[in-house]
Amino acid sequence: MESFKGKKVFVNLWATWCAPCRSEIPSIEKLYEAADTSKVVFVMLSIDKNFDKALKYASKKRLRLPIYYPATSLPPLFQVQGIPATFIFNQKGDLTRAISGDDNYNTAEYKNLLK
Repeated sequence: MESFKGKKVFVNLWATWCAPCRSEIPSIEKLYEAADTSKVVFVMLSIDKNFDKALKYASKKRLRLPIYYPATSLPPLFQVQGIPATFIFNQKGDLTRAISGDDNYNTAEYKNLLK
């Protein structure tokens, strides 16, 4: 996260086996397409046990979103009870929004939040 300072950061914890995760991804993809990626970073953090499944899913769905896999244990903030879980940080790295469960991210509210 330290390397993203100066940019807003949208982090989504998801997995291929999670139906609510799969249902919200198209709206995240649309938000990603509308965002200025020079000012906003998207981190789709797969918690699949096999990262290849996440990569194959992203390829099959032709997602442009960047897919990541945790290299180490997740920090306490990201150790959630359920997924999907989304965290939005401002340019200073402060958490501005935490969403538990699925949501529609293709809205004016989220687009304005990431401006």
